[in-house]
Amino acid sequence: MSKNKRRRQSRPRPVPTPNSIVETTLTLVPQRQPRPAPPTEPEPALRSGIQVEQVHALLDLIVAGALDEHLGVLQAAIGRRHRDRHRTETHQAATRLQVGDRVRLSHDMRPLYLHGATGTITGWAHTNAVVQLDTPVGRFTHGQIRCPPLGLQRLE
Repeated sequence: MSKNKRRRQSRPRPVPTPNSIVETTLTLVPQRQPRPAPPTEPEPALRSGIQVEQVHALLDLIVAGALDEHLGVLQAAIGRRHRDRHRTETHQAATRLQVGDRVRLSHDMRPLYLHGATGTITGWAHTNAVVQLDTPVGRFTHGQIRCPPLGLQRLE
C-alpha cells in the first residue's frame, strides 16, 4: 500500500459563497483603533526633549508606509540602540557585584531549575560572573556556573 493511500482522507471543503468571502475578508483585516483625543494639557517631554506628539507622528509615518524605503536603516539603528542599552545595563550590573558577594539567580536564567538558586561570586570570566552554587544542581555537578550580571540579584 502506498503512502498516499495510507494517509487519512481529508473531508471535502465547503464551497464558499460570495457572502462568506466578504465576511471572512472583513474579519481578517485588523481594525485600527481610533487614537484617543489629544489631552487638554500638553504631554510631558520625553527624557531627550522630544515631545510625545513627535513620536506619534513618526509612528504614524511608519504605519502609513511613508518611510518604507528607510525601514532597513531604521531597523539597524534601533537594533544598535538596543544592543548599546543592554551592554550599558550589563556593565552597570557588573559594577555593583564583587568577588565574594552572595547572589541569587533571577528568574530570567536558564535552565529553569536554576531559578532562585544561591551562591557566591568566585571570579569573572570576561563579562560573566563565575558563581559557586551553595548546592550543586542538575548538570552542574561541580556547582560552578558562569552567569551574566543581569541574571544575578545581590543578597544583602
